[in-house]
Amino acid sequence: MKSIANKRLKAEAKKELLNTREFYLLRSMLGYWWALFLALLGGREAGKSYQVTRFFVGQWVKFHRPFYWLRLTEESKGKLLKNNAEKLIDPDIKRYFNIETVTNGDNVYVVTKRSKPNKDGKTKILQKELLCRVMALSTFYNDKGSGLFDNEFLNNPLMYYNICLDEMNREANERNSFDIVYAFVNQIENLIRSTKKRVRIIMIGNTLEEASDLLCAFNFIPEKFGRFKLKSKRAVIEYIEPSEAYLKRRKGTVADILLPQSSTFTNKIKTDDALVYKGRLRAPSYIIKFSKDESHNFVVWDDNVVCKYRNEQIKRTIAMRPYLDNTYIVEQVKNVYQIFDYRGFKFKDLITFKEFQKELSLLRPTR
Repeated sequence: MKSIANKRLKAEAKKELLNTREFYLLRSMLGYWWALFLALLGGREAGKSYQVTRFFVGQWVKFHRPFYWLRLTEESKGKLLKNNAEKLIDPDIKRYFNIETVTNGDNVYVVTKRSKPNKDGKTKILQKELLCRVMALSTFYNDKGSGLFDNEFLNNPLMYYNICLDEMNREANERNSFDIVYAFVNQIENLIRSTKKRVRIIMIGNTLEEASDLLCAFNFIPEKFGRFKLKSKRAVIEYIEPSEAYLKRRKGTVADILLPQSSTFTNKIKTDDALVYKGRLRAPSYIIKFSKDESHNFVVWDDNVVCKYRNEQIKRTIAMRPYLDNTYIVEQVKNVYQIFDYRGFKFKDLITFKEFQKELSLLRPTR
């Protein structure tokens, strides 16, 4: 009984400590040695990107491990590299580790040696060392065959692949012009090829709803706050609950006044599961085909319940685009969109709904 009481007291003390903490701390997530992926999902200004950057820079200072920083688009990548990467490496981090950064192309370097000042008081960079490479997912194909992968990198026992995908979710008004999961996988392949050990990939997202493209790839969408361990996927997903101190700091801000219910700031998502069908399925009706890759296709059961394609043998197929080895009929495609827009389809689960929605949006991009 005494041990149970002690555990309860410790749990209460931990909860109180978390509630008084304004910013997120990364340290406990780093203890999952088996995890290849660490996903951090939380409200804006929670300190997620700061914590990851500080950890990666600290790794460079201690072990001289360069890291990779990924963004979705070339535009967002370019903003990080401006003015010697002042938007990537926080001035506070530079002061703490006493480093000076300069950029050249997509690379960020730490200046390790400067010349003596000339008569005008100016100095030249004599030595610099690679700190980080900043890359975009949307143009991963430009990085193929460009010699990014070094097969001798891990021969040094101090080396480790530290990779971060920052802002892994699209904003609400951002054009959906490419498949995030496909681009992400290909860019990671460019960097590490078949490497399975000494790899740490951290993914950061503000809103759980918009981060669902990558979460669907893990076949898991958390519906409550907490830390979830997916050992079969070598992933740990933390859905960060805003602390009392965080909410107090955000109270009265512009976002709190004008967009008080926006998940970007509160991280509270009301999941719409009204279209999820929990009943028994009887017979498949037809296939909705988006690609020759069967993982992108769906089967409609009982005329309105959408499920992932599982090699069902059905004669009727609706091709959603030309050149799929099936008859392409524009009116059938329009009908699929109309049924979806009128919420006429039901879905086997929430992940199926998100994946179906993604395939439709890739065919008909919206601004």
